[in-house]
Amino acid sequence: MILRKEYKEHDYLINKYGSFKEAKNDKGHVDERRYAGTLKSTARGTLIMGIWSLIKSFMGMLGENASAFKASGAPALIAIFGSVVVFAVVFVIGISLRFIICRGACREAASGKKKNGYIVCAIMLLTYGVYAVAYFIYQVFSKNADAQDILKFVFDVTSFVILCELIASAYRLRKVRDELEDSEPGGSL
Repeated sequence: MILRKEYKEHDYLINKYGSFKEAKNDKGHVDERRYAGTLKSTARGTLIMGIWSLIKSFMGMLGENASAFKASGAPALIAIFGSVVVFAVVFVIGISLRFIICRGACREAASGKKKNGYIVCAIMLLTYGVYAVAYFIYQVFSKNADAQDILKFVFDVTSFVILCELIASAYRLRKVRDELEDSEPGGSL
């Protein structure tokens, strides 16, 4: 049994000094703050996972092209330049999508303005997550999976779960805000 403190009526006086603004600690407002906080956290987590993914990809690229980096001559320079260009394009696309998600989700959590662009980007990344998980399962059944594939699978599942929670929090937050707007005096009819 978890010991809980028994609170008295006046342990925590919210409006102790006579505020003109009410506390708004009813279920709807508490849910709104919870979902807004979750939306911000998952948005930042998405951006951090993107940065980690790109660092991991860069390190993998260096490992695969180690022989080209050691060699000298024009073919080695072309291989290095091509790898850098491909990585730069992937980096820009990946970070751009995740930055759009982070910025859009944080703005919606803070201001309440509904934007769907970041949700579309999150769904695009979710489809990649489904592909990555399916590809890992294929690798396991064809017995080609190694330790690096397992690590990538764990990372992809974590990113997938964060994106699912982000989308769910966005929809829950919108629902709670719509309910609060309808219940307030002078709200929409």
